Amino acid sequence: MTDLMAYPPFPGFRDEAFDFLRKLEDNNDRDWFKPRKETYVDELRGPLECLIADVARRLHDAGLPLTGDPKKSRFRIYRDTRFSEDKRPYKTNVGCVFDRSGSKDKNGVIYVHVEPGASFMAGGFYRPEVKYLRPVRERIASSPAVFFELLARMEECGLPVHSRDDTLTGMPRGFSQYKDDEEVANVLRWKHYLVTRDVSDDDLQTPAFAEQVVAMAEDARPLLEFVWDAAEGGA
Repeated sequence: MTDLMAYPPFPGFRDEAFDFLRKLEDNNDRDWFKPRKETYVDELRGPLECLIADVARRLHDAGLPLTGDPKKSRFRIYRDTRFSEDKRPYKTNVGCVFDRSGSKDKNGVIYVHVEPGASFMAGGFYRPEVKYLRPVRERIASSPAVFFELLARMEECGLPVHSRDDTLTGMPRGFSQYKDDEEVANVLRWKHYLVTRDVSDDDLQTPAFAEQVVAMAEDARPLLEFVWDAAEGGA
């Protein structure tokens, strides 16, 4: 684990960071990027690593079961183009995740996405394996009222739970007996359990954004813990 204390508090992203990403959108090629890589490191990668360390320290102090590693928790700006028709070499955003291990465990995260005019935070479970989803579905089917109460609580704090309009067309295997209960059948077909919150460019330019990430983690905690408990045999 990287020494979190070696990093200063998050300073906020400067105007130069957003300007770099905007220009990269129009100049997404290696000839443009390579002579400007130092700008990327100074204005985006460096502050992002500080954000990860700063938030990880705050999560620990707040007693939240999430952490981050400045080296492991951020996503590379380089795109994997091996199996894609889109051969642009670079992402036009930067991002990172906070999870229980600090190593991009997809089963329960807070994700931070930095993109000019399109930044956001997300929390939850995206594309978990079916074997991970099955006990969650079993918990929902056996106690639907508990799950729907959770959904109501999340919506009250401005984080409605959704599945990104990406659901099964039919009932998952072993749950066909619930197909006539439309409300329950709908959530049993979910492939993801996600909450999102938009973030302004101004928010990202202030050191106080680190505390906004912690607040997102606190607000998303009921969803995270419901799925963790159901998937991993908790109470």
